[in-house]
Parts: sequence; C-alpha cells; structure tokens
Amino acid sequence: MECDAARKLPRLYVNADLAEGQAVALEGAQAHYLRTVLRRQDGDGVRLFNARHGEWTARLEGLARKGGAAVPDIRIREQPTLARRVHLLFAPIKKTRMDFLIEKVVELGATDLHPVLTHNTEVRKVNEERLRQQIIEAAEQCERLDIPALHTLTDLHDKIVNWRDEPVFACLERTQAPALGDALREGPSPALLIGPEGGFTKEETAFLADRCAPVSLGPNILRSETAALKALALLS
Repeated sequence: MECDAARKLPRLYVNADLAEGQAVALEGAQAHYLRTVLRRQDGDGVRLFNARHGEWTARLEGLARKGGAAVPDIRIREQPTLARRVHLLFAPIKKTRMDFLIEKVVELGATDLHPVLTHNTEVRKVNEERLRQQIIEAAEQCERLDIPALHTLTDLHDKIVNWRDEPVFACLERTQAPALGDALREGPSPALLIGPEGGFTKEETAFLADRCAPVSLGPNILRSETAALKALALLS
C-alpha cells in the first residue's frame, strides 16, 4: 500500500508485538470504535503501532462488537531511536483544561509527564487510567511512534529533591530570571516545570530558585496550559 493511502487508515496503539502475519487481538473499545463509529468491516485496513516495532498496515479479521483482530502485513515506518527525553512537570488543573493540556503537550513532543502537588494546586487527585488513555489517543492522532510516560502524582518538594536527570527549568513568574529561550542548552533530558493556578508561593519560589534553573516565559501571566505549550514550543 502506498504511504499516502496508508495515512488515511485509522491508527491504533496496541501492546502486542507486531510482525507480518501475526494476528493482534483488539480491545473491546477499539473493536467498538472501528465497527460502530467508523463502520469498518473484515478485510478493511488499519494502522498499528506499539512503540517498539514501528508502524504497520494491517487487515481486520473477525471484527465484532466486543473484539476482533488485526493482521499486520507491511511495515510502513521503522521505529526511530528516541533522541532525547523531554520531561514536563505540571500541577494538575481542572478537567477540560487538563484534557487540552495533555493533548497538546503530547503533540509538542513531551516524553515524560510528571504531575506534581504544590501549595496552590486545586486538583489534588488524578485519574491515571483516564490520563493514560488520553495520552494514547493523542499519540494515535498526531502520528507519534512512541507513547509518553505518565509518572505518579508526587509532592513538588519530593520530586525536585529526588530529581536525578538534567536540571529542571522552573518557569517562575514575576522574577528576574533569564528568558527560557536564552537559558536552554543542549542536554539528553531537558525538564520544564510549570506552576499551578495561582502560581508558586514565595517559599516554593525560593526553594525552586535554589534547586532548579529559574527561567521566565515573558512579562505576561499565563494560564498553566498556555505556559506548558509555550515552554515546549521554545524547547522545540
């Protein structure tokens, strides 16, 4: 199948290994989506990826309301080597805005999502299963071949104290910190920290200024999701 034609096929993430002729079982939700929403039938094509073996075209078999299978036939994209990890540390926000944030940061290339609790964090619990599904759906839509990792919700202080990767660029409001674009430097695992609704407290700001690389996103006060998008765009 030509690449242009393949791009028009529905795209699904699966956990199973992908190899020519090796049938892959579809989850109930995937089968329902293909059969009921997209009106697909046995013999129709789909694309499959598993974040390990590239992307394949496949043919549907035994598609029913609660399940079915897809049989890979041609690998159309090899699995690339991940050049670097991009970490985003963020305080959870309200549902609709959180949905937007997750979708867009996946599109912009974040590989690791770290929800953190700050003093002003309003949403203090997250539905990890729901967020993971949103991450997968965003990766399916934007043609990524990897699936960003969702880390466990952690207190901000503990997350920073135990951080072992590259320095965290903490986006701090109302400070004299250098602009993020000027402060960025090459590294294998850049990390960006975005504040909560209401910003960091004075104590948190002092702690982050001591432990992280403080940076500014400009003179305007940005909403959390806007700050995350701007920071990732500058990093890209």
